[in-house]
Amino acid sequence: MDSLQQGVASLGLLNPAADPITGFNPPTISPCANLIQSPDGKTLNCANGGRSAAFMGDGPPMATFGNLNYLWGNVPAFDVLNLEKNEGVGYAKDIDLCFAASGDLRNMICSVNGLSNSYKGTCAIVLNDKNYNVVARNITMLLLAAHLPPLDAAELILHVWYSGRLSQGMLDAIKKYVKEAVAEVVAKIKGKSDNVMQSKKWTYGDVEMRVCLYKPQWNTLLQILEAKHEVQKTEQERQKIVLAPSRIDYRDRELYKLSGPRRLCTTKFRETGVLAPFGSCLEQFNCSNPLLFNETNSTWLQKDSASPLDGWSIQNPSNLQLTPKNDINGRLYFYVREFIQEFCRRIQHPLSRTHFTLFCLDAAHLPKYLKRPVFDRLEVSNIADDYYLNVHRTLAIFAPLLKSPSVNPHAALITLFLNACEMVDYVSVPNIDRANIAMIMRYAHLTHSDMIKAVNPATPEAFKFYATHQLLRDYDRLFADYEARVKISEAARNAGLRMRVLNRVIEAWPMRLKKRPGDQGAEEEFKALMESGCTGAERYVEWIRRE
Repeated sequence: MDSLQQGVASLGLLNPAADPITGFNPPTISPCANLIQSPDGKTLNCANGGRSAAFMGDGPPMATFGNLNYLWGNVPAFDVLNLEKNEGVGYAKDIDLCFAASGDLRNMICSVNGLSNSYKGTCAIVLNDKNYNVVARNITMLLLAAHLPPLDAAELILHVWYSGRLSQGMLDAIKKYVKEAVAEVVAKIKGKSDNVMQSKKWTYGDVEMRVCLYKPQWNTLLQILEAKHEVQKTEQERQKIVLAPSRIDYRDRELYKLSGPRRLCTTKFRETGVLAPFGSCLEQFNCSNPLLFNETNSTWLQKDSASPLDGWSIQNPSNLQLTPKNDINGRLYFYVREFIQEFCRRIQHPLSRTHFTLFCLDAAHLPKYLKRPVFDRLEVSNIADDYYLNVHRTLAIFAPLLKSPSVNPHAALITLFLNACEMVDYVSVPNIDRANIAMIMRYAHLTHSDMIKAVNPATPEAFKFYATHQLLRDYDRLFADYEARVKISEAARNAGLRMRVLNRVIEAWPMRLKKRPGDQGAEEEFKALMESGCTGAERYVEWIRRE
């Protein structure tokens, strides 16, 4: 065993032998970049070269690279019902949910899994997204979830969701249970108008799935499923994005924040494109995943920074005995697989009834396609951000779709302000006073000598300082400034809504640091946020109808 392999073993990434249940074998380790070889030796390429990093300067705080399809969630999943704090865990009435800008299925699945095991009502779910790649993936996963035994479905859905390559058997299952069903619809609507929505309802036991698409959207869905990709081509296209030489400073910035084991796992996933425990044999993954590449030119559909980890919170899982504690890819694999398996078990259960309706529309147009809709929960992601619909339009459009308090006093519209604080902070004059500097130094373990080095923006110390500062901003002040600027109170009043003072579905600031340096668990909390794709600026607001 060479020094690098010894280092990997010392990080706790490998099981001593193949697991008897999964059959995963110890991996063959290949040379890694300097930044990830050592668990402690963190280096920035720009620092070695004495130059400013590509992400430093006077431009906007975020720079994207690749294709802007958001196929994986970028904030942790949550249960939009949270019955324990609302209707009660024994709630037995029918439930109506709407995910108006759904993105992937994680919040929907989390919500279905949150229902009582004894729930016997009908859960009717509307899923909409304007991106046809998102909708194609959601249709595919739901059809697989309805057809296959839960464990088989979970394994396949997980890889359709996150892996750039699939096995031939996985592709065959998609052909049998999804492509053939879609091809039948496309053949039937061949002579129909392009401008009339065509709906198809599939029923599997107590699972009802209705897909409403325009004819060109149906055709595109079939094209995606029928695409003939060459795996060498798709891997080249994927790596052209996720390992682009021009983005080395951005990758360094991501890796610098991570512990040694997580750096190795993150780099491993970028290299292989398959979500699996660290030591998995990936030989069977020799076919392209048609739902992660463009159907005509085989280009990778996402940004270089997209990460499966961003959509989940797995700090305290209870069922990961099969995976070494430092194998973050393996932990995510088993966590998500069981999460999907539970969902498949629930919707296939003979006592429950689950009805899905899927659209591919701009969220602003969704209400006119719904027949007198009333929902118990209406989750709209971050379309209330100024970059999208804005809060005034969002509340005006969706307020009428909520059940009245007399029908369900817990009915709520849930908005995520993902960019509000960032927008205010970008246009504000930075304010880092002595107290803030002292707090940053305590969290980041920076000495006075480190602070002298941090004057040079190309140094690791400077990056560590500013990365920590981002997590410690006064988000209450920033969001209050945003509320005043965009007149949120006026938007709510005009829409007949009021903002909940205390959220009852999801915490207002779920990712923000809550502990102070020296508190029990503060170090672990800080590390978890630093390693996540979040900053603490993520603000959820819940709205209920006025009486």
